[in-house]
Amino acid sequence: MKNHLFTRLLLFVSIASFSQIIKPTRYNLDSLRIPTIKQDFKYIRLVENYDNRPNVFLFTEYTREGKITMRAISTKKDEQKFEGPRIDYYENGNIKQESNYIDNKLSGTQIDYYENNDKKTEKEITWNPEKKISSVKILQFWNKDKQQTVVDGNGIYEDTEDDLYEKGEIKKGEKQGIWEGKDLKKKINFTENYNEGVLISGISTDENNNLFPYKEILEKPFPAKGMQNFYKHIGRNYSTPKVEGLKGKIYITFVIDEDGDPTNFRVLRDIGYGTGLEGIKVIASYGKWIPGKMRGIPEKVMYSLPITVQASTNPFQYNNNSSQRSNDPFQQNNNSFR
Repeated sequence: MKNHLFTRLLLFVSIASFSQIIKPTRYNLDSLRIPTIKQDFKYIRLVENYDNRPNVFLFTEYTREGKITMRAISTKKDEQKFEGPRIDYYENGNIKQESNYIDNKLSGTQIDYYENNDKKTEKEITWNPEKKISSVKILQFWNKDKQQTVVDGNGIYEDTEDDLYEKGEIKKGEKQGIWEGKDLKKKINFTENYNEGVLISGISTDENNNLFPYKEILEKPFPAKGMQNFYKHIGRNYSTPKVEGLKGKIYITFVIDEDGDPTNFRVLRDIGYGTGLEGIKVIASYGKWIPGKMRGIPEKVMYSLPITVQASTNPFQYNNNSSQRSNDPFQQNNNSFR
């Protein structure tokens, strides 16, 4: 207990240490935590800049009613590039989760709590930069009755969180054998087979008893004719305004729906002269995508696309460095809409 309290103290001290504020900036966010100018915003984000650490920012997010939901450190002011501790909160103000980031990737110990402040899980998260995947080990788990059913990485895990129920064996911190679960909101049952934490196979059953086999939990959507074809389409069709010296980066988000259609376009940031609207136009004109899937079932997936634009012979450039996945210019904001 003393070690845990000391760890939490370090988290707060680390965040609170960046307290020399120059000027806080407020952003209104929609339900997906995307900045919006609409009056029906759902959340508020305060970004505080520090005079002694010009590239370090404190993000604090609140509900519209002023209840804190998250606090974290970012290396970017206008987007989430987390570095160091992050704390998420329940609506009643109790801590929901303590986690840590390295280079915007979850890494290290993650502790989850029930809403009454009882400890729920201790996990160890490791990011593999070469394979671009994370591995998660469940080290300790307590159920709502305060019974510890996973001890030092071994035992039975059974829990419901955010309408998702799962039950199965944990061995050496990893999922092992047959796991069963339910998506209570979508009325979907699933059975999965794991070996040392690796999914071997799974099958989902919807409310009409249709079966959907899969070998990946999440399958990303992709252009029907492939990513390279999509790149060429953008390069050939994006029309840059003829404005001398025009140069900068725009950000566009969009959703690939269950049928593979790009929808819900938003310009998060542009550089004027219609550059954002032109980005929407050229992306929409590409046409169909292969839809993403969650446990074998087509699912809506959101992407954020950064585009570097400059007035030149070849004005459109992809900013691959901003992607969280290799060879993919998209930064995936949400795995899916639940």
